[in-house]
Amino acid sequence: MRRIWRCKKGDMKPPHHIRIGTPGAPKVAFGHGWDRSHRDFIPVAEALAPLVDAYLFDLPGFGKSERPDDAWGTVEYADYMARHMVDQLGFDLCTWVGHSLGGRIGLRLGRRSGGLIERLVIVAGAGIPRQTSKWEQLKRKRSSAKFQRLKANAKDEAELIELERKFGSVDYVHSRETGMRDIFTATVTEDQSADLARIMMPTTLIYGAEDRDTPPEIGRKIASLVPNASYVEVPFCDHISILDRGRHQIALAIKEGLPKGAPTAADLAEAKP
Repeated sequence: MRRIWRCKKGDMKPPHHIRIGTPGAPKVAFGHGWDRSHRDFIPVAEALAPLVDAYLFDLPGFGKSERPDDAWGTVEYADYMARHMVDQLGFDLCTWVGHSLGGRIGLRLGRRSGGLIERLVIVAGAGIPRQTSKWEQLKRKRSSAKFQRLKANAKDEAELIELERKFGSVDYVHSRETGMRDIFTATVTEDQSADLARIMMPTTLIYGAEDRDTPPEIGRKIASLVPNASYVEVPFCDHISILDRGRHQIALAIKEGLPKGAPTAADLAEAKP
């Protein structure tokens, strides 16, 4: 029985995507990270083109895709993308490959997709709190209190922006410029820990050893909570370079998860009358 997706978006346009690969081959959907686009996964999709039918999406609010009217969290993103893939693109089963924000959405899809997702490849994805010492927690609490105090006394928008640059992350600061602050806050503060044990499909987690945004400890923790998960750590890679220097690991994880005997481009070409 097909799940009825709960996300209602009225006249919102479908998300932009490009398609690379072999029609009829196993489908692979790619979801990029925060403030990125479908372009991040083009090298991986091109490397696997004879083996997969790849859809590279600009997630709503990024690239060429329209931003949602509301402050979406990953639940809304997952429901919308699942409904779009099933109802408008005709997906049956697919592998979801997600980097950073796309990884957070992938974990939601794994829990909520009603049989659509048969495998997950999560690249530098978060979704659970970082482990911090009591001292680090105290420093953050003090910094946040100072920011809120100074923010309340800011004389104008220019002063407020300068405070955000001093106290906030690059993505937090830029989210004001792109009009995505509400969605940024909604997605980065989520904790999916309670749902991870319910993700039943095979899941590969790939993290860069030098990632400071989503450190390896996050990947290892997620791997310990997802029943059928494997963890891969790529040396010398950070949060973004994992997409380039680690692209062979990403491609390998996708390839290893393809159904045995899945048709290649050559097989499909021979089958044509």
